[in-house]
Amino acid sequence: MTEMPKAGDRFDHVMARLIDERWQDVWDAIPVAVAGDDPEGVHDVRVASRRLRAAMDVASDLFPASWYRPLHKMAKRITSELGEVRDRDVQIEYFTNVRDAAAPGDQPGIDRLIARLTAEREEARQHMLAFLDDLEQTGLQQEVSNRFGQREQSS
Repeated sequence: MTEMPKAGDRFDHVMARLIDERWQDVWDAIPVAVAGDDPEGVHDVRVASRRLRAAMDVASDLFPASWYRPLHKMAKRITSELGEVRDRDVQIEYFTNVRDAAAPGDQPGIDRLIARLTAEREEARQHMLAFLDDLEQTGLQQEVSNRFGQREQSS
């Protein structure tokens, strides 16, 4: 939970704390998305990354563009890279509900559509997993901590 700013807190410090927390929300949500047991895991990463992007949009003029802009772009990329999996999750859920209410003669066609969407989801999921694995290998989490997590001690 975001600590309430105190009178006299510098805006850049407040935003650094907020951005650090928003990044942490992304990191916290990723293991559920990777596990794949709950379709909401992917959704939660995307929600966390959109909240992160919103905070970073507000603070874009507060930090050096040389390192801030690539971090901001990566926040956007996280949202995008998980989009195909989330889209298929939503479509599969929708057509599963349609199938349950469909006439028996329509169900085989809907089943084929669900099977195709499931295969597309699995392909998108493999791409997502590779992206998230690469993300973990980049040291981004440590860079974020260095840039935002210790802001107050350094100024």
